[in-house]
Amino acid sequence: MSGQPKSGDTLATWTLTKTIDAGGNADVWLAQRGDGQKGAIKILRNLKDETYARFRNEISALQKLGDIDGIIPMLESDFPEGKGARPWYAMPVAQSSRAFFHKADSAAIVKEFVRLGQTLAKLHALHIAHRDIKPENLLGLHGRLCFSDFGLVKYPDLTPITPEKRDVGAKFTMAPEMRREAAGADGLPADVFSFAKTLWIVLTGQSLGFDGPYIAGSNVGLTNFLGKKYTTILDNLLSDCTQHDPLARPAITEVVTRLNEWLEVVADFQLQNAYEWREFAEKFFPLQSPNEATWTGPDAIITVLSEIAKVPGLNHMFFPDGGGMTLKAVRRAAEPDFIDLDTDFAVLLKPAKLTYVSFGFDPNWDYLRLEIEPVNATGHYPVKPGDYVEHLSELLPGQYAHPDVYEYRFDRGRELPVGSRAVVRYLKGAMVFFSTSSPYNQNSATYDARHEKMSEAEFKAYMGRGARESREKASRA
Repeated sequence: MSGQPKSGDTLATWTLTKTIDAGGNADVWLAQRGDGQKGAIKILRNLKDETYARFRNEISALQKLGDIDGIIPMLESDFPEGKGARPWYAMPVAQSSRAFFHKADSAAIVKEFVRLGQTLAKLHALHIAHRDIKPENLLGLHGRLCFSDFGLVKYPDLTPITPEKRDVGAKFTMAPEMRREAAGADGLPADVFSFAKTLWIVLTGQSLGFDGPYIAGSNVGLTNFLGKKYTTILDNLLSDCTQHDPLARPAITEVVTRLNEWLEVVADFQLQNAYEWREFAEKFFPLQSPNEATWTGPDAIITVLSEIAKVPGLNHMFFPDGGGMTLKAVRRAAEPDFIDLDTDFAVLLKPAKLTYVSFGFDPNWDYLRLEIEPVNATGHYPVKPGDYVEHLSELLPGQYAHPDVYEYRFDRGRELPVGSRAVVRYLKGAMVFFSTSSPYNQNSATYDARHEKMSEAEFKAYMGRGARESREKASRA
């Protein structure tokens, strides 16, 4: 074909019907064969030497990769000679990645990127780099996501095309070395960089990527888009894959392994809970988790407890007088040196110390123990010598009254200050915090406040025995 293609033109057995995409150097047409089969025909528009050579390489690469699953196959091609002749190749009609992932959740997206990563691993094993991974070059075909558009492909016996100092790839997914000098860059780690940025775009639903390395705590962090979904494994992976230094990035085989790890964790609540509890410890002990650590002072204790309160389902708090609740938040209370624990009700106490205990293997056996500084009752009603709590009305911050003042505020028609609430003020005792899926929390008998009936050392020994028995049982299984 020479001249601009138009509807009704024929290429071999194909008849062009309408354009479906227009790139910088080529157009894609919807076409139909005489037997009724539909296809998409990519026709080179820019006939300059460099683009002409790239199109030839693309056809050559597709011929080499025709039997690899996860690549849009080439059905037919022609590379006519002569001035103005336009090379072309035909492929199946496929879905855009946006249509393919319509309403897909994060797990479904990652599962598909695992398959895509496995395909890329096969290419990399052959030292073939795609070099143009972006959402637009991923298409859905036969129920799976596939690579398309190998116009920038690089493989061992390829004649170099890219001029020095020229960048190559999509701007928002391009690795930094491809921006600096694509001709001399290693395409394999560059693919890993682009793969990770493309995954981020699809997971977040954003139309464009982000500049530089991924930083979980920034406005591009996945938690800003995936809500309460567990993201730590993905956060660490995206950070590693988008490092400026190509040698610091993992191989695509490792990327696939870590994506599968995330899928395994989010599908198993107990496993996820163990990961979250371990990560809580790693925030405070990044080099090595100790067997025991202690914090004193309200601010230090608030800092630690706030970490476990951030993650839904991570913690369960056991009261010294029996029962338990999930800790949702913690902050300073108005009463001097007291802290305010937000559960389904407000809990006020004066902390003496907070101790972290680990037995060095399964984090589900680790726990925190909060010792309460004994304090006097406020005197708004009589409390017995053995009582752990007093129930109060807090009318203003730190200003208490009899519990009936708040409880019967409507019955008595009394208007209270804005922010008034019922509170539980602890007078003594100890609390313990466990991961929600811990064996201790899974045993309903532990609601008997047994931790309060033992000394700190006795409870540690009690939990240590359970942890060792659990490990021995697992080793025999």
